[in-house]
Parts: sequence; C-alpha cells; structure tokens
Amino acid sequence: MARQAGTAQAEPDGFHKGAAEHAPPFFVSILIVNYNGAQWLASCLASLLAQTYRPFEVIVVDNNSTDDSCAMIERQFPTIRLIRSETNVGFAEGNNVGLAAARGDMIATLNTDTRAEPDYMEKLIAPMQDARVGACAPLMLEMERPEIVDAAGIRVDAFGFAWNIGAGEPADHFSVTAGVFGACAGAALYRRAMLDAIGFFDGDYFGFYEDADLAWRARNAGWETVCVPAARVYHQHGASFGKIAPRKTFLIARNRWWTMFKNYSATRFALMLPLLAVADLFSLLAAAARGHFRQAWQGRVHAWRHRKSPIVYR
Repeated sequence: MARQAGTAQAEPDGFHKGAAEHAPPFFVSILIVNYNGAQWLASCLASLLAQTYRPFEVIVVDNNSTDDSCAMIERQFPTIRLIRSETNVGFAEGNNVGLAAARGDMIATLNTDTRAEPDYMEKLIAPMQDARVGACAPLMLEMERPEIVDAAGIRVDAFGFAWNIGAGEPADHFSVTAGVFGACAGAALYRRAMLDAIGFFDGDYFGFYEDADLAWRARNAGWETVCVPAARVYHQHGASFGKIAPRKTFLIARNRWWTMFKNYSATRFALMLPLLAVADLFSLLAAAARGHFRQAWQGRVHAWRHRKSPIVYR
C-alpha cells in the first residue's frame, strides 16, 4: 500500500516558468524509486529542477526508507510529488506505483544515484517526434570517472544475458544517435502509448532485468529504441545493491530465466535450450567462484518452479 504526501500533490505555477513561447509537444513524468538514498537524492533532484526542458513533473516513490529521505524531500524540494510505500516493493513495482500517479505522455525513469546534465531531457526527448520510437536511452557516465561510459543503452545476447552497451569505454566513442536493443532503466525515457500497449515493468522482478524484459517486449511489438549520446546522466553504479551482493545474484539468476520464458517463442526456446543450459552452467560456476552458489542456484530453481509464459502479440 502506498500513500502520497499531502505537501507535494501539486506543482506551483512557478514550476513551469521558462517554458518556450510555443509549448513542447510532450509532458514528461520523471519517476524515481528511492530506498535509503538520501546520500544521493538531493543532488539528483536538484539536477532535475535545473532542466532546460519544460513541462515536467518529478515523482519520488519511497520504498519505506529508514533514513531521512522523505523528510529531506519535504524540506528541500516541496514541489516534488512524494509517494510513500508502506513496504519495500522493489524498483520494478515502485516504478509501476509511480506510473499510476503520473500525468505525462512521456515517462522517464531515473535512479536515485544519478545526476543529469541541465539539457538532458531536452536532448533525450527529441527523437520522440518520430512516432515509431518507443524509448530513448541517454549516455550514462560513471559518476567518479565522467569520461567513462556506464551504459549507452542495453543489449541482450542469444543466451538471455543483458549487457550495458559501451560499459568501460571512453565517452567520446559515442556521439551519434543510433538504434539500440533497449534502454537501461537507471536513466530511460518511454512513450506512454507504448507502455499502455505492452505494459510497464514486471513487478515480480523486484529489481534487475526488468528493463531488458521491457525492451524485449517493445522490440517484439515493433517499437524502436534509440541511444542519444548528447543527453548525459552520471551514475554511481552499484550504489543500491552493491556490485556482487548475494541478493543481486539471486535476482539476476531468476529474472534472466523469466525474461527468456516470456520473450522467446516456445519453439525458439525449445531449440535454444541445450545452448542456454551450457551457457548457464558457466554463469553458475562464476557465481560459485564469488561465493554465491546457493543464491545463484536458488534463483534458477525459483524461475523454473514459477515459469512465466511467452508474450503473444497480435
């Protein structure tokens, strides 16, 4: 159950000052799911309120944080819409909660541990003039090394493994807007009409692979995704779960298999299964080397016991 804070229901008129003489064609709802992210949240929100693009709203869904995140928002950012969840519903379902309250015809997702350039939204939304584009990915850069790429969108290989495009490469390798498999939900922009057609994140995922699943569903339904390198966001990668946390190992193992169950056709999945099993064995051994065999195995068992059906588009 979630409840909205009474002090942040509406935006003051001044929130939209500075808009161009001719109003932009899209209203954007920026969703941020927070759990004990006060360390990063103030910087993130300040960067959004400095955006050159108008109009937009910012909605923070707080997953029952135990730090002073909510008090800080109410004290320093009274124009932000704050929704308090009574339990930690995770990143995926948290964004679904935010979507239910969102007014925008464009939906942006942003991690708590990010900071956006002032023109990030102005640049990111430009390709949405093309009705075939369902999602846009900015160039995500490492917070501590801003010349290094964190993600230029995501790709999913034939074995169902999701990868951040360009991770670890110099930022100057990316300069041209181009098609990609999908957007990393740590910083992404989605067309509301696409989400209405194919659904938003699968709330069962909690976290990880929810963006790969959404990207795969979008592609299967005929939507395009582009990466916009001119739109830049800085990201403190791994701040929420840690880079190799045991819980993260479980979620990735389970959600990767769920994503394949949902998005491969039954025939394609059956043909691929021997190769998938071999690739998965190597992944399981890698988890064991990190000391996370139990979590990796449990994630796989849970995925197979609670299999999800392929998505069928008509």
